[in-house]
Amino acid sequence: MRKPLQSRIEFILFIAFYYIVNWLPFCVIKFLAIQFMLFGGMILGIRRKIAKDNLKRVFPEESPKEIGKILRAMYREMGITSAEVYFANYEKLYKNVELDGWEHLEQAIQIGKGVILASCHTGNWELAGRFVNTKYKLSVIYKKLRNRYFDDFTNNLRKKDGLIMIEKKKALRKILKLLKEKYIVTIMIDQNARKDGVLIDFLGHPASTFVGMAKIAIKNGTPIVPAIAIRLPDGTHKFFFEPMISPEGYKNNLNDIRELTEKVSKQIEKYILKYPSQWFWVHRRWRGYKKAKRIEATCLRKTTARQANSPR
Repeated sequence: MRKPLQSRIEFILFIAFYYIVNWLPFCVIKFLAIQFMLFGGMILGIRRKIAKDNLKRVFPEESPKEIGKILRAMYREMGITSAEVYFANYEKLYKNVELDGWEHLEQAIQIGKGVILASCHTGNWELAGRFVNTKYKLSVIYKKLRNRYFDDFTNNLRKKDGLIMIEKKKALRKILKLLKEKYIVTIMIDQNARKDGVLIDFLGHPASTFVGMAKIAIKNGTPIVPAIAIRLPDGTHKFFFEPMISPEGYKNNLNDIRELTEKVSKQIEKYILKYPSQWFWVHRRWRGYKKAKRIEATCLRKTTARQANSPR
């Protein structure tokens, strides 16, 4: 089946399901979403091996039983998040949000150079972005979904709440413009950059990480605030904002970019270690890091050669 036709059929089925389910009470929708994710992950094994291998890599001391518990809890969290994103009343969810470190975000805003909100795929990160957007102007960098119909549908929901969505491949000029207008720009830094990234330690293992956040912060002098969304045991949400990280003193070279990227990443990963069931272990986070390492080595050789040949 050709991909455009397949995408259209998938979207038609989704829309039919969406409007039928929308008539149900939210508690029922949430229950169905949890069961759907558990069935897909634990029974059909969708991305289960990837998630399991990632967990064993980061927690080698844990027993198979404990790894299984985290896996099951992760798929359950994915179900709840999906239900909330597409069916929940956000105004009701906002009323029970707990904030930790909100003053750090406000301090960064006061500098007047915009803010880069560095985040990751934990808890209901979609809710966190929309909540911040109720207080301050916010935009989000996103990667297009394979199904363009589903991508458009999801982004239209986001835009209804006033979020400005920026597609990753065409992001740089738009990001610089928005930061100049003192927007908060959210960048998810926990995804695999492969050959386009800088090599850092992530959860104890080398991983290729996108450099855009560090490069833009260094170029503009924009403060970075690490921010993480966590779902609490009672189902409510807590958003953590770490002290801002200033790019002052960092230069636009590979070593400084790597150092700043890893410094921000370390603030993110401590929450993943504390709340392992709430992170998306289904990402191929550590795949292809050797390719990034080779490219880094080439860049360093070229930089060294330029410095050696430059006039004193």
